[in-house]
Amino acid sequence: MTTRKNVLVVDDDPVFKLIARKLFERSGDFFEVTFAENGLEAIELLRTTIEGQTSPLPDIILLDIEMPIMNGWGFMEEFVKLPAENTRDISVYTVSSSIAQEDKNKTASYPQIKAYITKPLTVDIIKSIAGIP
Repeated sequence: MTTRKNVLVVDDDPVFKLIARKLFERSGDFFEVTFAENGLEAIELLRTTIEGQTSPLPDIILLDIEMPIMNGWGFMEEFVKLPAENTRDISVYTVSSSIAQEDKNKTASYPQIKAYITKPLTVDIIKSIAGIP
């Protein structure tokens, strides 16, 4: 039996969020998905969760790069400041429509980011990052 994974999708695009929700539903009953509109909302959600221990932290974060208010890189700057004992088991994946090499290089500079995924997201990608056959 596979344990359910908590997933935080950080993206401002309503179409991407709708597609992501449907893909997670099609991937089976393995996911509890939460959405944040931008990096600031996601960081505040993580801080609140760590401080209050009210809900489980995400196992996986799917992070868009280009968002208003706080982009993916701003999120990562704040994410690395969170207590390592709370964040070390979180797998971050950048999911972007950018094909710019500098974005891929910047992704590689963060050991917390497991991979750079170019949109579109698919059921196979979701299953792969979650370790579901």
